[in-house]
Amino acid sequence: MKFTLEGNDCMPPISGGYLLIYRGSEEITVVSVPSPNFTADRYRDSVSENYDSFEDEKGNEFNINVWSSNVGVDWTLDVETEDDTLEEQIRVEYHANEF
Repeated sequence: MKFTLEGNDCMPPISGGYLLIYRGSEEITVVSVPSPNFTADRYRDSVSENYDSFEDEKGNEFNINVWSSNVGVDWTLDVETEDDTLEEQIRVEYHANEF
């Protein structure tokens, strides 16, 4: 079974940031959020991207794309699993680094 979780935050990561990925109350990984290109004249030129993938101890495969820009952060988490209940357990939290 595959599923996708998407999210965003309208606070641009001035000094970068990170996403915490949880299964229930257990933190399973941390993913870096890059700083956008603030010298860009246009939105499309301000976008920075990070990609990460990992497998947890139960064999679930996670692939995450993170985009940051001058208007905020977007992410897409693709999960491949045999556990039909996993989608209900996964959540993502965004935290910007302090200035």
